[in-house]
Amino acid sequence: MDQIYVDTLKAVMVYQWELDAAMLEVERISRHNTILYLVIAALVAGAIVAAYYMGRRHNRRLNAEKFANRILSRQAENLPVLANEINKISGKTVKLSGMLYDELQDAINKAKAGSKSGIVEVVNDAEFVKMYPFIKEMDFLSPQEKLVLILTEEEYPLSEIALYTGASEATVRAVKSRIRNKLMQSGSISAQNNKLKIFKKKTL
Repeated sequence: MDQIYVDTLKAVMVYQWELDAAMLEVERISRHNTILYLVIAALVAGAIVAAYYMGRRHNRRLNAEKFANRILSRQAENLPVLANEINKISGKTVKLSGMLYDELQDAINKAKAGSKSGIVEVVNDAEFVKMYPFIKEMDFLSPQEKLVLILTEEEYPLSEIALYTGASEATVRAVKSRIRNKLMQSGSISAQNNKLKIFKKKTL
């Protein structure tokens, strides 16, 4: 009888040990699953956030290109006028080279004025200001400087900024330098808090 009791007790203890081991395994698996779920959730959340910001960045780039294309369209409108003026001048009998030079310079100045009016139109556009609200704090910048600043923030290369502003690359570099000086002198909150890219060396 005692032997039966001992054998039964051993069997119960073995069963209890196996049950405890099984419970520990279940708990371990459950804990691992919880960690796995958390990792998956974090990855999904990260992917969603990344997609959101990439989408915003893509949309901002498209909008910036839309404004830049508007400026190019205005510049293109001025080209036929400039070409016509040059043809008129070239068709004249050369009497006084100085007079012809003045007329040619006047035609070029008119084309430049048309380009500048296009820039003014874009930077004062309500949609443009809505996209770049910090630009409202920067009344101390000229329309050309505002456009150069925004195109720099959108990471346009120097050559493209020169194209859109109708200036040489050397002029754009000078404009960027002037913008940085004005921003530092003004103590602009946006320049300090938003860490504008125009202060980074690669944009020089």
